[in-house]
Amino acid sequence: MRKSLVFTTLGLLSVGALSAAGWNLRVRAPPDVPATAPPLPAPEPVLAEREGVSVRFDLSLTPRPREAAAGAPLQGTARFVLQDAKSHAPLQGRRVLGWMSLREKGAAPLDDAACTARVKTYLGGLLSARADVDLNAYWFLTLNHDHTVSVINPQIAFERTKLHSLVSVGGEAADWAMLNDRSALYVTVASGNSVSVVDMERFLATRTVRVGQQPGRIAVAPDGRTAWVSNDGDGTVSVLDTAAHAEVETLRVGAGRHEFAFSDEGRTAWVTSTEADVLTAVDVASREVLGTVKVGVGAGDVAWSPVARALFVVQPRSSEVLVVDPEKREVSRRIAVKSGPGALRFDRSARWAFLLYPEAGAVDVLDAARSQVAHALTGFSAPDSVVFTESFGYVRNTTSGRVSLVDLNTLEGTGTPSVVNVTMGQRAPEESRGLGRSDPIAALPEGNGVIVAGTADRALFLYQEGMMAPRGTHLNYGREPRAVRVLDRSLREVEAGVYSATATVRENGTYDVQLLLDNPRAIVCMQWQVGGVPEDAALAKKLPLTLTPAFDPKTLLTAGTTTPLRFKLEPTPGMTGMPPVQPEEIRVLLFKTPGTWQWRTEPRRTADGGFEVDFTPPTPGQYKLVVGVESRSIDLGRLPHFTFGVVEAPAATTASASEVHR
Repeated sequence: MRKSLVFTTLGLLSVGALSAAGWNLRVRAPPDVPATAPPLPAPEPVLAEREGVSVRFDLSLTPRPREAAAGAPLQGTARFVLQDAKSHAPLQGRRVLGWMSLREKGAAPLDDAACTARVKTYLGGLLSARADVDLNAYWFLTLNHDHTVSVINPQIAFERTKLHSLVSVGGEAADWAMLNDRSALYVTVASGNSVSVVDMERFLATRTVRVGQQPGRIAVAPDGRTAWVSNDGDGTVSVLDTAAHAEVETLRVGAGRHEFAFSDEGRTAWVTSTEADVLTAVDVASREVLGTVKVGVGAGDVAWSPVARALFVVQPRSSEVLVVDPEKREVSRRIAVKSGPGALRFDRSARWAFLLYPEAGAVDVLDAARSQVAHALTGFSAPDSVVFTESFGYVRNTTSGRVSLVDLNTLEGTGTPSVVNVTMGQRAPEESRGLGRSDPIAALPEGNGVIVAGTADRALFLYQEGMMAPRGTHLNYGREPRAVRVLDRSLREVEAGVYSATATVRENGTYDVQLLLDNPRAIVCMQWQVGGVPEDAALAKKLPLTLTPAFDPKTLLTAGTTTPLRFKLEPTPGMTGMPPVQPEEIRVLLFKTPGTWQWRTEPRRTADGGFEVDFTPPTPGQYKLVVGVESRSIDLGRLPHFTFGVVEAPAATTASASEVHR
């Protein structure tokens, strides 16, 4: 389990602190660019030693491919090699944070005090203090009821709004899957008979792939080359090429809903069908049907256990879990279970399978090594999904706001496993408009907690293991999150003592490199010389548009009174050749701080070429105005934002423009 950060003497942030994602991570090389492109010449690795730790850093940048857009930055790989200074043994299992900041010309290197202050500033997540290269980026993604995917920056210190982007997928989403390289997110849209492709660098839906009728479940093969889509409306499965984002095969596997599992190190795909009586085996590489196994009509979930070297198939009609031998392609064992079995999931060890019973309010724990039920747990409230960390199984209860934590360390033996209930939010998931098919809980990068989608509460709950309540809440801005996942681009250990992350660099020059290590606690600063970045890449750091307010934010507004707020969005000096901004490109967010009230709209065009929105604050307090233009790579929060004071009024009136306009 990855350890989280705890700092006391340095006065830094506590467990799980990560810096906010930088907005300079924008452009990615096309997928067809060879990964083996020779790197640019770079200096020798730099060395430093602190607190008995030897640190070696290097950055390898790849030349910008000819296919990339003008102004695109360079992509590369940053590496920290950590060793014990005396024994030279690699430091494994550490939590490492890193940043690179471009040094002003003529400035001196950071001393220890300045280095510590710089790291503390980055940990604060302030918009005004962002590293030029952030090696710790991660976001929360939510699959929403209103045909959107929210991208939430959990560490940004921007008061009540942490929404980084909002992506429309073109219809009600059924399921989603992330590509192995985290370059794209696939979302199945049943109403459109399609899969929406979301670019995970720009957070934009860039392509629509037509598939069969009513696509539901989607799964990416272990090798990452293909994605498998269940077309629940026509009895087929679409196989997508993840490099080309295109359908390459359509397989007929039987009518109804389908579930997927992959065996033999990902070489074979297995597909169930609720209206056919067979489990279908498909060669992943050739996409040829290898054979079928008779499992009876109505088969549900299917899961592969490398421990048992077998597939486990839920058969609700006969109240059984069928153990399938993948080589003989036959049912080798039948495990009798209670009536009404639902979801089946294996923990990370692949030994313990949790079988959920929504109607009975129970959970069975199956031991794959013995192919039998090891524990029968009760006391749940219509459980429908389970997600695992190294230490716990998290079971969602749909008729209460509780999440049940089953201690995996207590499963061995005949004793009753430990189960702890933690309340997440005020409303039960069943009070929402729909529960969805995707996981509503996701493990955090630190490995010692989860993020829970509070579907009916329209919020996310951050839970750290060992606590009896969530340690944080993130609003989802009026949207019901039916599923949640973590997009993690932070430094990770790729081999013993070597921690690596993708780096995006826009400017040449001398960079101060900051490293924060959890054990032993240490802050290390070094310097690195970057060369070879095209000059036009630095221009992309500038915002292409400048926002000029035509109102005085110091003027007090009145609750219940409508006030027109005007502003201009004009090209930044030096930015030429871009078309004028259209109102439909602009997103305006007004929200109360603190509080949950928020309002999104697009402005109307004014006669002088500016833009205007009518603001009617519902109650007294402090409100913020934030403007974003995603089509110009300007997310909410990048442009200047404004705070308004609102006072009470006996009756609603309409303010004149002269009261707020200069």
